[in-house]
Amino acid sequence: MRRDKRTFQYAFRLYLNVDGKRVLGKGGAQILEEIDRQGSIAAAAKELHMSYKFVWDYLTRMSNRLKKPVIVTRRGGTRHRKRKGGGGTRLTPLAHALLKNYRATENRLHATVSKTKIRMAARSHER
Repeated sequence: MRRDKRTFQYAFRLYLNVDGKRVLGKGGAQILEEIDRQGSIAAAAKELHMSYKFVWDYLTRMSNRLKKPVIVTRRGGTRHRKRKGGGGTRLTPLAHALLKNYRATENRLHATVSKTKIRMAARSHER
């Protein structure tokens, strides 16, 4: 009797909720990381192939649900010539903490899930 080798694998989606409302997920974590890297909402949106409006709305929704800001912006452009380097965006300490905690939790879950997958595969060959 021929047995087909099959691979079983768990998959999950991790969300951080506050008062039952979603605040941060995989896409939001990517947005925060890219803003931190680029220093700009527009550059982050472009890099992630998202519209500026989508990213702005996501950040606004996060801030509203947390009742605290997740970014700090600085205006730039031609009206503000006294400022060198134009405008920019940076994450607040709260956003940094949320992102750090989200990634740490995600890594712990991935480690647990990968161990479970290996144990399942080993047990399936015992019969």
